[in-house]
Amino acid sequence: MAESLNFAVQLGIVAILGRMGGDAIYIRSLYQPVSLIVIAVTVGFAVSNQVAAAISKGAGRPRDVMANAASLAKVWLGLGAALYLFLAIAAPLLTGLFHVDAEQQDTFVSFLRWTSAANLLAIGAELCASSLRGYGCVRHATLLVVCTASVRIGLVVGLGLGTDIGVAAVPIAEATAGLTGLVMGLVQLRRTELWHPPALLIWRREVLTDLRRIGVPIAMSLLVISAYNLAVIGVLGNYGQNAVAGFTVVSSVQNVVLLPGTVLGTATAIIINQQRGKGDWQHIRASMRGGIEVTVMAYVAIAVLVWLVHDPLARLVSGDAGVAAAAGSYLGAVALTFAVQGPVLTSLTVMEETGGGFRAIVLNVIYFGLIVAVSSAAAHAAGGAEGFYAAVAWCNLIGVSVPLIAVRHIRQLSAEGRAQARAAAPTG
Repeated sequence: MAESLNFAVQLGIVAILGRMGGDAIYIRSLYQPVSLIVIAVTVGFAVSNQVAAAISKGAGRPRDVMANAASLAKVWLGLGAALYLFLAIAAPLLTGLFHVDAEQQDTFVSFLRWTSAANLLAIGAELCASSLRGYGCVRHATLLVVCTASVRIGLVVGLGLGTDIGVAAVPIAEATAGLTGLVMGLVQLRRTELWHPPALLIWRREVLTDLRRIGVPIAMSLLVISAYNLAVIGVLGNYGQNAVAGFTVVSSVQNVVLLPGTVLGTATAIIINQQRGKGDWQHIRASMRGGIEVTVMAYVAIAVLVWLVHDPLARLVSGDAGVAAAAGSYLGAVALTFAVQGPVLTSLTVMEETGGGFRAIVLNVIYFGLIVAVSSAAAHAAGGAEGFYAAVAWCNLIGVSVPLIAVRHIRQLSAEGRAQARAAAPTG
């Protein structure tokens, strides 16, 4: 529920920008790869915190949760500042890479700098929400996400359509939502057993290990996706603004459509991590199998449904006829492959949140590297973006092997845990 709202809001923002005119959605489309860099780092911190909270829940240590989140926030202060400085300096260089028209370059650079700064403010709300979610306080976490989502979408609608500031409404909305989310997150924590203000002063060195084992692999996986988006926009930029904007529209739709796979993966990982905290190693295999089975059944239906409505959906979200045509062609080509991609996302999410992150990175590099190489060649051979779309659909099918690899990872985790438990058990 909580994650669904975040992605639904992003889709809503794209749809609203489509009503502002082609330039607005085009500028936001160019920002897509950069936004993934910010999201990568933010999610790496949030998931590390969520895993630690889930393990603390299983071990019965509520006081550790807030101390862990506060320690991660301290690390973020330095890393976030460095990341923003890098993006601000790199902004003018991206105009050439993306083939941005001369009259839109200043707008793009300004939008990138302001929006990336605003996006970095989301970390407070993310740490609060991941603490609540990992510890099992789902209702409080959902309320927090609903609050921030409402602020974000409300300001984009009000400022973007109700005034003449246009695309500048996006960074204003993001910054306001981030600060509001932090305040609301602290309020929600205070209503649970996790509220221990003295913990804010505690430094937990374990967060560095958690970031290395969990956060870094997850961030690197998302950075691979960002690099993929950079490459795709570079390729599709040769075929016009509509192709670039259409790709972003489909990416936003795809984020929402594939979200249940990520949510099911996160839910499965939380259960597995709580079982790890309790030492209940014998049941984590069944938890993994159940998560995969539910995902497969759900995504067969989802894939068919999206394929049936791909053209009306593209028109609804895009708002612009040219962008809608490009988005409809792309979505129609890849929709049925969601039946494979959903279980793939569930499997990768479980691996990333249970210590198998580096294996997930390798799988992502192979997958996205193959798509860029094959699809770029296909687009060149076909002389248009349609060749790119078809090649992406065929490449998606290689994901059928990922759930098998994830199941093997969980089996190894179970075997290692049971062996450690036997070794630690008193003898005689």
